[in-house]
Amino acid sequence: MPLLIQLRRGAAALWTSVNPTLAAGEQAFETDTGKMKIGDGTTAWTSLNYTDVGVAGATGVTGVTGVTGVTGVTGVTGAGVTGVTGVTGVTGAGVTGVTGITGVTGVTGPTGISGVTGITGVTGAGVTGVTGVTGVTGVTGVTGVTGVTGPEPTVGKIVAIASVFG
Repeated sequence: MPLLIQLRRGAAALWTSVNPTLAAGEQAFETDTGKMKIGDGTTAWTSLNYTDVGVAGATGVTGVTGVTGVTGVTGVTGAGVTGVTGVTGVTGAGVTGVTGITGVTGVTGPTGISGVTGITGVTGAGVTGVTGVTGVTGVTGVTGVTGVTGPEPTVGKIVAIASVFG
């Protein structure tokens, strides 16, 4: 009859909660992680290192680098004095390379604070030009709601019979 060898086994949480000390050379297996530890007779479970079982496979091929994302919005320029622009360096000799593809236009930044309006200049001398053609009259607006009729007089009521200027 063949000999059956079984390893101690259980879920990782159970091993951690019980935290046994395995005998020297005793093997134990975590059924939910597939990892194994071998005891040394003195070290408790949580302090033992996992055992490397088998030969490690070759490292896989590195995947393709993804597309670079859109550049974020440029922040507001801080307050302060701008320094003096430095001297432009000497242009190098050689052939200029091909210009690259224009990138995506960034998001428009916030509108800055409006400056103070300047002084109006002096009116110039000269002939005033011809007045332009008057534009088309716009559409007449909606007639408003008729107001409430007032009360009729109770004394001295006058009734118009005919118009004198007809």
